[in-house]
Amino acid sequence: MSTGTKNKVLTWLVVLLLLANAATITMFWLGRAKHPPQPKGGPKEFLISELKLDAKQQEQLEVLVKEHRQAAEQLRGKTKEAKELFFDLLKQINVTDSTKKAAAKAVSVTTEELDLLTLDHFQKIRALCNAEQQKKFDEIIHQLTSMMGQPRPPMGPGGRPGGPQGPPPDGPGGDRPPPPQQ
Repeated sequence: MSTGTKNKVLTWLVVLLLLANAATITMFWLGRAKHPPQPKGGPKEFLISELKLDAKQQEQLEVLVKEHRQAAEQLRGKTKEAKELFFDLLKQINVTDSTKKAAAKAVSVTTEELDLLTLDHFQKIRALCNAEQQKKFDEIIHQLTSMMGQPRPPMGPGGRPGGPQGPPPDGPGGDRPPPPQQ
């Protein structure tokens, strides 16, 4: 193949790659527009604005949210302990299948309790609503639960992630500290 032919082939390949990149970028940008924007604020603010809760309903919601948070925090602690015991089985030699299943069952029981607590919580919130609000609640419940499943970083000054002190330091030179000795 002559040099001129090679140059033409390379030129066409570069043009083809540029078109493919442009098409890919366009598809990503168009795909982003299809996702609805995330509502501002947390799940409670989302409920208040979407359901147009009155002052009395908002007070009742606040009580329900506080109760749910306290109970859920206790269950999350139990789940964490159960998972730690589950993974502590790695330290043992010759762990039986029944021991593994019992430890896994303990984790699933606390997870189930948390799920049931959350379902009861939403039933109580729905009961606060009038018929029109209940219809709207039924329409937005999946959007609400997906909001709850997304952890948010703590916000620092100026609305930036990192909590009040800013992002956690990684150690000297930007390196993470070594893992703790066991």
